[in-house]
This record gives sequence, C-alpha cells and structure tokens, in this order.
Amino acid sequence: MSPDSPGPVRLEAPPAHALPPLPSPRALLLDHWAGRLLLGGLLARLLLTLVSLVAGAWSPLDTLRRLATIAVIVGGAVVLWRVSRVLRVRLLWRVRRKLILSYFFIGVVPAALILLFFLIVGALTLLSFSSYLVTEKLSDLQAQSRVYADMAAVELQQTRTPSDVRDLLTRKVTAGARTYPGISIALLPMNGDTRTGPLTVGAWDHGAPPASVPDWLLRQGPSALVMPVSDEAGASAGARLIVRSVSWIGTPGTARRAVIVDLPLDDATAGVIREETGIRLGGLGRSSPSGTDPCDVPDGAEMRIDVSPYALSWVNFLDVTNWDTGASCKLGLQIQPSLVHLYSKITEAQAIGESLSFGQVLLLMLLIIGSLFLVIQTVAFAMGVTLARSITGSIHELFEGTRRVQAEDLSHRIRVRTGDQFGALASSFNSMVENIEELLEQKVVKERLQQELQLARDIQTSLLPSETLYRGDLTLAAACRPAREIGGDYCDFFPLDADRIGLLVADVSGKGASAALYMAELKGLMLALSKTHQSPRSLLAEVNLVLSNNMSRTSFVTMTYAVLDLRQRTLTHARAGHTPLIHLRAGDGFPRTRLLAPEGLVLGVRMESVRSRFESLLKEQTITLAPGDVVVLFTDGISEAMNGVRDLYGEDRLCLCVEDHADLEPDALCDEIFESVREFADGAEQHDDMTMIVLKVGKGAPVLEHHAAGGGAA
Repeated sequence: MSPDSPGPVRLEAPPAHALPPLPSPRALLLDHWAGRLLLGGLLARLLLTLVSLVAGAWSPLDTLRRLATIAVIVGGAVVLWRVSRVLRVRLLWRVRRKLILSYFFIGVVPAALILLFFLIVGALTLLSFSSYLVTEKLSDLQAQSRVYADMAAVELQQTRTPSDVRDLLTRKVTAGARTYPGISIALLPMNGDTRTGPLTVGAWDHGAPPASVPDWLLRQGPSALVMPVSDEAGASAGARLIVRSVSWIGTPGTARRAVIVDLPLDDATAGVIREETGIRLGGLGRSSPSGTDPCDVPDGAEMRIDVSPYALSWVNFLDVTNWDTGASCKLGLQIQPSLVHLYSKITEAQAIGESLSFGQVLLLMLLIIGSLFLVIQTVAFAMGVTLARSITGSIHELFEGTRRVQAEDLSHRIRVRTGDQFGALASSFNSMVENIEELLEQKVVKERLQQELQLARDIQTSLLPSETLYRGDLTLAAACRPAREIGGDYCDFFPLDADRIGLLVADVSGKGASAALYMAELKGLMLALSKTHQSPRSLLAEVNLVLSNNMSRTSFVTMTYAVLDLRQRTLTHARAGHTPLIHLRAGDGFPRTRLLAPEGLVLGVRMESVRSRFESLLKEQTITLAPGDVVVLFTDGISEAMNGVRDLYGEDRLCLCVEDHADLEPDALCDEIFESVREFADGAEQHDDMTMIVLKVGKGAPVLEHHAAGGGAA
C-alpha cells in the first residue's frame, strides 16, 4: 500500500450501553449530601447517647436527639432511593427480566388476587355462618334451660315435703347431666317467704348459686338470660357463659318460690357444640377495663382458646345480662370453625349411595377441576417461559451481533432458528452486515479513486493557465469549472514568437477521465504543432489528421484556435465545430457585441467522408482589435447551462452579460459570467464543463512589458 493510499476503514460506532455501576459505600456516604446527613445523624445519635449516660436526662439533649433522628430518617430515605434507582435499572436492563415481570404482573398477580378474593369471601362466609350457628346453639341452650325451669316449677307445685323437693331436683339434674354435665338447679324463696331457705342441686362449678331473686327480675317475670361467669373460680373450671332460666312456682302475685336452672357454657358444652357444628369456642373478650363495666368478666375467662394459631378465628358478639343489676352489654366470644368438619356436617345428609355423599362428589369434582386448572396454569407457565426465552434469546443474539459490529467484527452472523419475525429480523441483520462489508469495500475503492481523481484534477489544473497574462495593453485571462472532478474542456494561451500569442478553447466529447486524457493529448499536440504552423487553419487541419487516426469512433473534439498579433493588433481565428467567438467593439457605430462563427467541422472524426471535406470546409477569419475591445472564447457548457425547468442560458444572455460588465478586468469578467450562470441555474446541477478565455485591449498607451505567463509560459 502506498503512503498516499487510504488506510483501513473503521466503523464509527457509538459506545456500547453500559450498566450503571453500584455506588460504593464511600460515594454514598461522603460524596452526596444525603449520605453525609445520614452519617452525621448517626454520629450525633451516638455522641448524644454517651453524653446522656454521663450527664443524665436534660431537655436540650432530647431536642438534639430528635433532630439527629430526623437527619437519619431523611438521609437514609434519600440514600435508599438512590440505591434502589440503580438497582432498578440493573434489574430491568435485560429484556428477559422485563418479560418475566410483565408476565408476573399480567398473569400471576391477577390470578392471585382473584384467588385471594374468593378465599376472603369464603372465609367471611364461613365465619359468618359459624357465628350464626353459635348464636343458634346459644338460643337452643336458652330454650332448653327454659324448658327445664318450667317443667321443674310445674312438678314442684305438686310436691310438699322438702325431701321430695330435693329428690325431684336431683332427678332433674341427673337427667339433664347426660347432655349438659354442668347443669345446676336452685330453688329460692320469694315475696318475703322465710319458711324455707334456698335449695341448690348440682355442681355449681361455674360460680356460686344465687342467694335471692333480684328486684329487676321480679318486675320482669320469668326469663332466660345469658350471663357472664361471675368469678375466677368458674372461669378456671372452663366456664365461659351461663345460660340461666327463671320460672315461678304459682301465679306472679302468689308465687312464693323461684326455680333457677343454670346451663353453663363450659368445656363440656363447648365440646358438644363442636361435635354438632365443628366450631371450637374460645374465651370472652373484655368490653372495658376491669371493674368499670357491669358485664366485666374475670381474667381467667378472657379470650382463652387452645387451638392452632394458624386456623381461622372470629369473634361473635353476644348480648349478656348482669344478674345483679339487669344491665345489658356485649361480650365477644371467640370461635374457630373447622372447614372440613363444617362441610361434612352440611353435606352428610345428602347421601347418594351407601358410602358416597353429595358433598364428597362435589368435593371430588372440585378437586378434578382444580387439578385441571393447575395443569393448564403449569402448561401456560411453561409456554410463557419458552416464549420468553425465545424472544429474549433472539434479542440477546441481536444485541451481541450489534456489539460485534460495533467492535468492527463484520464476520459475525446470527443463527436463524425460527421462521417468525425474529428469524426475519436475524436474516435482515445478516444481510445488513454483508451490505456493510460491501459498502466498506466500495468506500475503500471510492476513496482510492477519489484520491486518484483529485491527483488527476491537480495535474489537469496545472495544464491550464493559472495566471493572467499581460502583454502591452492586452490582457488575457482563462477560467475553467469542470462538471466533475476532471473535465474534458481545454483552454490555453501560449507565445508563438515575440509578436504572436496562440489562444485556443477546446471541448472533448464526453466527460470524466477519458475526456481528460484526450485533453492532455491535445495539449501536447497543440504545443508541438503550433511552432511549425503559422495559420490557425493549417494547424487545425494537421491536428485533425493526427486525431482522426488515434481517437475512438465515438469521440471528437471541437475547438476554436486564434493567433493574436501584438504589433498589427489583429486576431486570426478558425473554428472546428466549436461555439462562436464573442467580439465586443468599443468604437461608435458598431454593434456592442457580435458572434463570429467561421465554418468548420469537428476534429477527430474517423469517417473518411468527413476527413476529406474537413480542410475544404474550414474557414479562417481575421478581426482588428481596437482599444476597449473584448473577445470571449467559451465552451458550450456556459451557453447550454440549464435551470430547473430545462431552459438554456443561451448565447444572448452571455452577450448581454459581457456588455454589462465590459469595463471589468478579464479575470473579474470571468467571475461575473460564472455568477450569472449560477443565478440562472438556480440550484440546478451543472451538467457540462464551463471554460472561457477573455481577451481585453486596454484604452491607454501600449506598454510592451511581459508581466506573467500562463499555460505554456512565454
């Protein structure tokens, strides 16, 4: 590779996306105000604690401690927020994690919420139904207690002796103890009857038997009450509530005794309720601090329950009555239902066969449906994971491929595994990388060609006149603007002898490198033949003879060649199929500009018929130059320049431009003509080379001095 050739082309890739690094403890605590605030607050708390241990309690220390606590809370919250923000970016950077989280929030969370909703509804329904069953059981206890009291009162009316009364009550207690082991009966005197004292039968483990009937109950009449346990001894024996029924012996006005039947809600009764309903009963809840509520319960009865803490529990609020005052209040009875036991109790009556109930069939159906749902959820989860892996795998391969391209590794290709959009995207990526490789190779070739064309343009520019030529009061300037890097136009002026200068403007057919090569060949040919041929006509005839034997059949050259005689102030020119010559006369009585176009055919045509007629058709013309005259030799790239609507600039506009700026120097006039063409084109692309030579005769006295030489150099 030569020193001037371009080096390997490198991809200008942006830096790869980098995950934000986890901040170090030093950066968190020292480089940010929140960390410094947190650290300062912790140190202040430590120092204040040590000072308080030494100095004791002091109110300013409490204020400072509160301020330090606020600093710790604020600083810690900001530090945690900063860390969580970095962790969130790092956690959610991979697409796979985003898809998993999306699936979790879209699929798992709603299903879990629906399941939780039904579980809550089921639990509330179960607890409410259990509360209803417990309330019904207490109502049954009240009804049963009332039955025991009324029957005992009726039978006691027929009993006279005290021994018979006791025997009757003992038989009642013995019969009721089969169902309610804690049943107790008391017989109390009423209406001031002092002939018999109170009589009690039963264990009375739930509390002391009543000594008398309270006044509020005398006014109310026979009743069935629910009362709290009256002392700690009853609570320790397992009693929770007391269902007490009162019935009179005799009419209300003449009744002399009252029958009181207690059915305590103790462990035995709670066991019966559990067997019937599947609901375990716990302890009672205080409604207010001890000693301030008429329905207060002893400490031993407070919310006592001996079941699993992981089971459902509920509080059933009951209306209870104080025996002494008759005041009513609410106490909470803790209950804990068993779903399995309760379900079996509800469905066991609906038997289908000898060993199968409707509830079992329903449970079996629910298990089958639940298993199907579980299988469907498992399959959906597996399919979701598979799809997520497929999507994220394709994205990861595309990401890795992009990183390899950024690292200038264009040999990497992505494996196309599927026929979906990701497969098409992978194929497109591979095609893109292949196209990038081709484009980079083309870029290298293009840059090499660009350098070579630039070198050729520099060489071509060196072949053209680069400076204005002053010879006496005559001034010559040349200008060329190729349509491409190199062009096929050629202009030059060079000395023939001490009194004559040769001028030529030529246009090789076509553009680009081939036209430039012909132009270079033409320059050498003109410099060689101009020394031996004095007449423009004879020179063009000789040039045509040489070119027609060497140019391709599709190429030709147009040219205007003129000889400027400095002493006689004449310009003799011949035209070989080229554009006319513009002559501006400065004297009065003449047109401002005129187009001179002597006859002549193009150069280099290999057709024999054209070659034989070339010299006979070629004409030569001589004009006399006066002070102030301007002569312009140009190529068709100027007169045939087009604008956006494909209108031609034309020779008329060119003549007007020369007339309007005839007072300018030749090099300034060249620039003005180019500017006029540019304004006319109005942004349209230049499609041909534009070249011209401007000759101007000064209006002052002749000054025979050579200031500069161009082209072939004088």
